[in-house]
Amino acid sequence: MSYAGPVRTRSAIRPASARKATPESDHETDWQQVAIFGAGLALGIGLGAGVALLTAPQAGEETRANLRRNARRTSRALGRGSHDAWLDLRDELRGMTRALSRRKARRSAERELERESAVD
Repeated sequence: MSYAGPVRTRSAIRPASARKATPESDHETDWQQVAIFGAGLALGIGLGAGVALLTAPQAGEETRANLRRNARRTSRALGRGSHDAWLDLRDELRGMTRALSRRKARRSAERELERESAVD
């Protein structure tokens, strides 16, 4: 015969409000541990972003241009947070149209330079 522990009768069962708090049931948050975890997470994100920038497949100038463009786009998006979604979509489409126009102009200028160098 095996021992299954003490037998609990109805009189031994007390409501939760009558029980004393034990260290196992006391779930307090250790804010110092939370702060250390948060600091480690922020440090990890910062280091990861730095390594990603250093090992980017683009040249430094292109990376900086992309960062500036994204910063401007983000600041504009935060500045017009109360705008209607349709206005935001319109602005984004206009920005994309401008970007495509600039890209087409740059490519045509590069082709023109190639043609001129091929003629020489």
